[in-house]
Amino acid sequence: MNHSILIENQKKRRDIPLWVLVCFSMFSFWQMGFIYYFLEPSSAMDGKIPININIDYGTTLTAVCYILGILTMIFLPKIIVWVQRIATGVALLSAVAFFLPLPDNILRFNIYLQIFCCCLMISFETFLVVNCFSEKSSIKYLTFGYGIAVFLIALVQNEIVSIPFSAFRYAMIAALVLLLIFYLRIPTGKECLPQFVKKSEGLIAPKKMMRGAYLVAFIAALMGVGGPAVAGKVEHGVSIMYLVVALSSFTMYFLHKKANIHPFRMVPLFVGLGGFGFLVMLVSAYVPALSYVACILIGFGMTVCMLAPLYGVPIMKAYPSRYVASAIIGLAITAVLIHAVIAELFLGAPVALYIVYAVIMGVLVFVFMQVEPFLMFTLRRRIADDTVPAAEEAEKSPVEETEVKTESATVSADDADNPLAKLSPKKREVAELICLGYTNKDIAKTLVISEHTVKDYVKDIYYTLAVHSRLELAALVNNYRLANKK
Repeated sequence: MNHSILIENQKKRRDIPLWVLVCFSMFSFWQMGFIYYFLEPSSAMDGKIPININIDYGTTLTAVCYILGILTMIFLPKIIVWVQRIATGVALLSAVAFFLPLPDNILRFNIYLQIFCCCLMISFETFLVVNCFSEKSSIKYLTFGYGIAVFLIALVQNEIVSIPFSAFRYAMIAALVLLLIFYLRIPTGKECLPQFVKKSEGLIAPKKMMRGAYLVAFIAALMGVGGPAVAGKVEHGVSIMYLVVALSSFTMYFLHKKANIHPFRMVPLFVGLGGFGFLVMLVSAYVPALSYVACILIGFGMTVCMLAPLYGVPIMKAYPSRYVASAIIGLAITAVLIHAVIAELFLGAPVALYIVYAVIMGVLVFVFMQVEPFLMFTLRRRIADDTVPAAEEAEKSPVEETEVKTESATVSADDADNPLAKLSPKKREVAELICLGYTNKDIAKTLVISEHTVKDYVKDIYYTLAVHSRLELAALVNNYRLANKK
């Protein structure tokens, strides 16, 4: 069960200090702030001279950058940190250049340069979260770190306080300096990267869990574009939405830190509020004041959509493929394109569009509920080398100790309350693979038994534990672990 690749990768995942993660979150602030000041039609330099945003090749450049990022993640992952260091340095110099009285052509080139650096690095942000961060660091970054970044994004909308471009230039430079500090603290090469699995190495992918996680990430990305588009139709709506996202991100962080409530446990509630927000937006056509309530509710839903990279963490823990991060980015790009089609189809029919978005949020809740037990079991599953001598085990750092033992899937025969303790060793193995999201066919391959035997085991497991489905089985084991902090 504990493949050598999984053991090695678990040791490589890094627990990163919170202040360093905050530095990393400045990427989102720089990205969104840049879009606001340079790509919005109403942008004005120093509040006086309109910038000529006639960037004919902006969309093409963005697409090229995404493709370059995906190809780099797949074929040249060892150079990613170095590329980010260089790109951040170039972006910093470009930001400084905005203090100079640039001719129009040079100004336009400088904007292209910012677009190139920003879009190229978007993919790499997901790559680091999925491949290099520990689960705890991923959660801290996507909640507390994003909370700070999104709060700053709300400010640069210039609806809460007035922030002229002259002041924003300093903020952009400060963000890039902090981002560069983060990249300089991250190791490069093999020390940073996991070992990617090959088909010849005998590790089989848990297809049910992986397909569900990818589908959730796709729908979340789709709504991550749709939410701001709808809130943007309300005066100050985007600022309100981002402030709620910041507040709820902080709430997620503190609930996880103080009450040990995993963000995945909060997804159905937050998505439900977001879906209800689209319905309230529909009603606001008759009661305009409700549009602000709708933006608040949509903000809760958008908080969950920003967790998309976190869905890649359990996939990498179960089956470390070099394609996981690139697949998430590819799904995000596809979601943007599909959103554009949906918006075009319902152009001039906002009521129908709000209903479509509410339905999509409902689908997101349903799909997530189908995959959440597998995700949680995978995250809490023990990945440890059982051959490590006791003396060496005792020398592990507190971080390693927590990372391994809190995810333990071992079963004590004396633990009568543990559902898995009621099963024979072989059936226990089958049950664990079910909880990881394996199909019967893949369980048979993993344990080198016939698929018919697996089906018989599954029936016996369901009867013994009084469950009726894979989801019930995974939920039963997860609830036991949660109650006993296993």
